[in-house]
Amino acid sequence: MSNRQKSIISNFSERPRKHARTGDDPDALALGDTARSARIQAGLTQDQLALTSGVGRDTIMAIENGRGSVGLGKALRVLKALGLRIVPQERS
Repeated sequence: MSNRQKSIISNFSERPRKHARTGDDPDALALGDTARSARIQAGLTQDQLALTSGVGRDTIMAIENGRGSVGLGKALRVLKALGLRIVPQERS
């Protein structure tokens, strides 16, 4: 088997890739969808948004995938770069 064939086979792991994992909190998922839509509407790549907001691309991916591991400060920087803000609201 050639190195290329081995590479192709190894790229199709049964385990989901780290950046493809999504969170399970509906609010975080909704925030991620909003951030992704705003980024695309602005015509920005994840790399460009990361540079603009001063965070890593992995942080952009984590926000867009609704993972709760992103700190509030980083999330706010990304949202601000997108022209978005968080408005606290009581749960009904």
